Amino acid sequence: MDLDNWLATSPRRLNRLAEALGCKTYLEIGVSVGITFNAVNVETKTGVDPDFQFDWQASHDGVGTRLLPISSDEFFAQEPEKSRFDLIFIDGLHTYDQTYRDLQNALLHSHPGTVILIDDTIPFDAYSCCRDQEEAFQLRALSTGITNSMWHGDTYKIMPLIHLFHTAYQYCTIVDQGNPQTILWRAKEPRKVDELASMTTFWGLENLAACDYLWMLRNPQIFNPVSEAEGLDRALAGTLALHL
Repeated sequence: MDLDNWLATSPRRLNRLAEALGCKTYLEIGVSVGITFNAVNVETKTGVDPDFQFDWQASHDGVGTRLLPISSDEFFAQEPEKSRFDLIFIDGLHTYDQTYRDLQNALLHSHPGTVILIDDTIPFDAYSCCRDQEEAFQLRALSTGITNSMWHGDTYKIMPLIHLFHTAYQYCTIVDQGNPQTILWRAKEPRKVDELASMTTFWGLENLAACDYLWMLRNPQIFNPVSEAEGLDRALAGTLALHL
């Protein structure tokens, strides 16, 4: 794994979107050490994390840069209802339930031109699916002898929910050039879901506990996998088309 390329993945994609769309406001859920947050070139930025892993007070000015040491649930509960963001990056707790709640709340603070990037939507391997980070590392090392910090949790389980219940949005999942991430943007017309995809997705919703790594591999259509270039082009074309 090329660590430098991996760390550059999110800033590269977010800055491409921000520049092309002229984004003025940015929200990041799950800032951690601040690599992505500090690299995103947007005029007004808000970062939320209950446990920042850097000196966040040195960057926080409360105006152009807000860094809030609280949970995402607390943030959305106190954020003014009229607050809207042009670009949103969701990279918080790597569980499908929290990620989906973050997405639902993010949508309430979006507008028709908002683009949302969701991190970690395709796990690295079967061990990466563990909801517990330390367990993922331990099981991988015990079973394979491989020691690395790849962990995505079960974030991927939000995809059936997006696929079925958010047809007002288009989406695709970038599967190359770094960490897999899903892009979500407002559709010009409601997205159609074909019958076979509906059946597969409903099964997934009714049996989320059984939606393991192999299930994910068997159902790529739910994730709509694309290259980075194609995914960003689609999101930009779709979002810009709303203004025509």
